[in-house]
Amino acid sequence: MDARIALPELMYLSPTTREKAVAIAQELLRSTNISPREAVSKAILIAKNWAVKNVNRSVWKKLKSVEKEMI
Repeated sequence: MDARIALPELMYLSPTTREKAVAIAQELLRSTNISPREAVSKAILIAKNWAVKNVNRSVWKKLKSVEKEMI
């Protein structure tokens, strides 16, 4: 995978989520016939969903309550 294509989209992710996205993108490139940009975009969405599911529920509730207070 070309690092120049992946860098702008991946730089805003946490290190763990970024690693997961890169692994998923590489797997998508190997298994399907899609462009690197499409693979990275799809991998980022999958990795973000994975990260959300792995966040401790109490931490997630705390983040949501802080977000609501800010609005």
